[in-house]
Amino acid sequence: MWQNIFGHKNQIEQLKKELKEKKLAHAYLFSGIEGIGKKQIALGLVQALRCSKSDLHFIEPEGLTIKVELLRRLKQKIYLHPLEGEVKVVIIDNAHMMTEAGANALLKILEEPPQATYFILISHQPTRLLPTIRSRCRQMTFGPLSHEQIKQYLVRNGLSQVEAEQKTNFAMGSLKMALDFDVNLAGEINQKLTELSQGLTPSKILDLSETLSEESEKLPYVLILLEQLWHKKILENGDAKATERLTTQWTAIQNATRGLQTYANKQLLIESLLFTLANG
Repeated sequence: MWQNIFGHKNQIEQLKKELKEKKLAHAYLFSGIEGIGKKQIALGLVQALRCSKSDLHFIEPEGLTIKVELLRRLKQKIYLHPLEGEVKVVIIDNAHMMTEAGANALLKILEEPPQATYFILISHQPTRLLPTIRSRCRQMTFGPLSHEQIKQYLVRNGLSQVEAEQKTNFAMGSLKMALDFDVNLAGEINQKLTELSQGLTPSKILDLSETLSEESEKLPYVLILLEQLWHKKILENGDAKATERLTTQWTAIQNATRGLQTYANKQLLIESLLFTLANG
């Protein structure tokens, strides 16, 4: 069930304990950054509950949202008896992407939960969920994977030590980030950083922010390298005033990295960051 999952030992042990003692909650909220195994742990719980495929209801976004129609169809089925086993399980992946109507439809189900049914909501942006939904779930937070755990996984799956190290350096604790990273992008990203280090005029900021926002798949990795570069500057700097300025800029980079998940206007986000780096 959970033996092939890297990390999250405490959370898995807690689920095993609750299962053994028959103290499982009827609804869980699994939160944490993307690509760390939350869905795999949820599927492990499905197996542990011996829930059949026909009694597993898996809901995920269609396009940019989880539409209310999916939750309404769920409501039509979920109050029926299990088709094969003794329990039903509902997994809602990226639950924060429910529309307002969809979230309200789910809330009504959670307020009057069907018997022998478990709900697992998965989200890397849990604060976007209705507070009333969060309050009806037992919340479990999953932290980033360690550098060694990610590298070990990559090596076990055929990558060389060198390539695994390169990918892991860009992972930020997310196995998905490591797997998605193309090591050939490193050269392009370093070129962007060279542009940044040569001084930022207003016109260059506008041009560079437009270019970066159009290359959205590269943007997270640019910010990761920026964060590493500024952290190195802080460690190497001996002047207290300069260290304070660099720390403020480093914090701005971290905030921009988090903002990638929530800001619709990526260009404006990057413009704001670059002006901070230029003027800080």
